[in-house]
Amino acid sequence: MKVWIPLIALVLLVGLLLGLRQQPVAMISQESLPAVAASVSSEPVKAPVIQAPQPLPAAMQQAMTQVAAAYQVSSQYPSYSIPLGSQQTELLQPNAGAHSVRDLNTVGLPGQLSIQLSAYRYRQEEPIEADITLSGDDALFSQLSGLTLSVRDNNNAVLLMPQAQIQNNSNEQRLQTRFSSSDNWPTELNLVAELQLSDGSTLRQSAPFQVFTAVAEITGTGTPYVDDNELVIPVEIEKAAAGYYKLAASLHYADKKPLAYLQGKGRIGSSGTLELRVHGSLLYNLDGIQNLWIGNLQLRKMPEKPGPEVQWGFSRDDFYAVKNVDPSRFSPIPFQDEQTLSRLQFLQSLGSPQ
Repeated sequence: MKVWIPLIALVLLVGLLLGLRQQPVAMISQESLPAVAASVSSEPVKAPVIQAPQPLPAAMQQAMTQVAAAYQVSSQYPSYSIPLGSQQTELLQPNAGAHSVRDLNTVGLPGQLSIQLSAYRYRQEEPIEADITLSGDDALFSQLSGLTLSVRDNNNAVLLMPQAQIQNNSNEQRLQTRFSSSDNWPTELNLVAELQLSDGSTLRQSAPFQVFTAVAEITGTGTPYVDDNELVIPVEIEKAAAGYYKLAASLHYADKKPLAYLQGKGRIGSSGTLELRVHGSLLYNLDGIQNLWIGNLQLRKMPEKPGPEVQWGFSRDDFYAVKNVDPSRFSPIPFQDEQTLSRLQFLQSLGSPQ
């Protein structure tokens, strides 16, 4: 999200500024201490002089003013409920499949080989689909003797040679494949497309994917309710391995255009609910009472201790309706807590002339 980009440099910048503004500490050596004598000297003891902090350079003040302005905009929303735009594909498509492309011109062949997987993570029962496209001119296809597919682990061991439907068009050969995973496959895998050339050489291109055994299932949503200036959406989870979970989802308008990115967390047993909260300032301008949608749900079971990998759940449906959201029940007042306000005031002070 563009508005968040300046915050990436904030930690480094503030650390530097704190170093620049640190007040010098007066060091007193052992020799500078007055000697213990039978009589007390009447001369007054001079207090160490502490210099006032130097003002930041003008260029640094200007940079901090910009950082403070960006932080003021981004801090209008809590981290668990932020605006979402259609360009933020990493949040709208969190499980997007790898698109792996190889330019064959670099090896003297006039063409391109690409692999597009339908997703990145697949649960055991889910079909794995991919499109493989070889494009080029006659100079390429005259040297081609074959194109095969294989599923390999990270040690390059072949686990499956999936079948594919082949379509030959002018200047293009397209393969479409659909296959299922095996219970004994590792989590990390690669789909490999291999070109066999007429001179006996081969070229490979791969795309990574994962398979997982689901540890929980999202089955629906409970009745939303209003808590202060937030809409609370209970997300129902069943068939769960007990533990601590994190949930992320996108909130959409009635026409499925993106509205907000939401996050929730909590501990559940074999079943339970996790709450997603929508800040009221994102709902205040809705055009009357309407249904919204949540989708692109990502459920993770977090490890209890360092070492074990994150485990994944899945959602029974792609979208769930959030019915009868009434904008009149919410306020446009931005989110703000004491910690956020303190940080903003500190950044603003750094950008102000001393």
